[in-house]
Amino acid sequence: MSRPLRVAVVGAGPAGLYAADFLTFDGDGSVLVDVVERLPVPFGLLRYGVAPDHLNIKAAGNTLMEVLERPDVSLYAHVAVGEDVTVQELRERYDAVVYALGASDDRSIGIPGEDLPGSVSATSFVNWYNGHPEATPHDLGDVTAVAVVGVGNVAVDVARILLKDPDELAPTDVPHPVLEALRASRVTDVHVLGRRGPQHAKWTTKELRELGELAGVGVVVDDGQLPAEPPEGSTPVAKRNLAVLRGWASREPFQTPRRLHLHFGARPVEVLGASRVEAVRLERTSPAGVGTGQTWELPVQRVLRSVGYRSAGLPGVPFDESTSTIPTEHSRVVRDGVARPGEYVVGWIKRGPVGILGTNRKDAEDAVASLQADAAELLAARPADPGGLAPLLAERGVEHVDVAGWRAVLELEEQHGVPDGRGRVKIAEWNALLAAAGVQPRP
Repeated sequence: MSRPLRVAVVGAGPAGLYAADFLTFDGDGSVLVDVVERLPVPFGLLRYGVAPDHLNIKAAGNTLMEVLERPDVSLYAHVAVGEDVTVQELRERYDAVVYALGASDDRSIGIPGEDLPGSVSATSFVNWYNGHPEATPHDLGDVTAVAVVGVGNVAVDVARILLKDPDELAPTDVPHPVLEALRASRVTDVHVLGRRGPQHAKWTTKELRELGELAGVGVVVDDGQLPAEPPEGSTPVAKRNLAVLRGWASREPFQTPRRLHLHFGARPVEVLGASRVEAVRLERTSPAGVGTGQTWELPVQRVLRSVGYRSAGLPGVPFDESTSTIPTEHSRVVRDGVARPGEYVVGWIKRGPVGILGTNRKDAEDAVASLQADAAELLAARPADPGGLAPLLAERGVEHVDVAGWRAVLELEEQHGVPDGRGRVKIAEWNALLAAAGVQPRP
């Protein structure tokens, strides 16, 4: 009888767990999957990227939890590949390795003053309000106006969280300190800046409409920045978005406590301030994004850049710096110009930070199809079971969070909000997550 195929999946976000799902769906024991995650808990972008008030998307966690609880799947969270174990060691101990690293780094705008205090990535802000264990706290006490650079769904999320009534966030899993900081916030105006015309914005219509439904928030759109008709070649989404924007622009001005300003044809060219952000200098551009030379200054105390994510490489794995991806052919890693069986890639580290959460499912299906096509060759190359990660970690004294520890974290989070009359509330601190999972912190 042939032995099971042993597979390591590096990354416990949706892309990695969808790959584990396809590999073990039959439940016949023919494939054993170990999911290795650097953070102390799984779910990646679903836990730390999806906005807390998007409960319907977060419900996907139920599906991912079912995958982790399968007998053929084991979780090794709080284990860093490249530190606790090397890529070469994974390749020696598994028949196949699937890289699902995501894209956690942010892109810079590349303008003067971008590094001033008060100018940060939207990723940093998202990590903070989502309770990422490596997040930096954000103090909004001295901020009344914020510029958000970018017109994608992340920019929309950031603007919505900044302007939304904090009491409406209380039923979500936002960490206690974040909710208190949002309650103390003095932000009254958020300016979302798009370099090109509104037809080029990357937000979905559903996300855009949510901005117009925020209690106590007025949306300010200059009708002169909107085309009378959708430009030729506009996508159906762009046409729907333009209809929403025109509806807002046609409203009579009214007084609201907070305002969202949508600017198009506005390219940041410099962040201004003596010792911290005081304003951003913008250049008017054509609908195609070409500069006109006309500039003006927008007074703000915070700049959040939301101009895209990028993946970081992993020691021991080929990496294309120009695309910030692992080079692949049919999801197989290309080493020295050749794609060989045994290493595969899924998610943003494969295709770049594009698509929605569900896009990763089709991506994982394609990668697993290639892996399954290689299975007989992989098993023939190594008749004996390569052993997996557990013996090596035990030998090194490296404790990890398994699925029982993850369940313990979730159970404690269910109780975390009870004293404040809230439901499940995230535990944000790294060591507190480990304590909840019953794992000792590293020295």
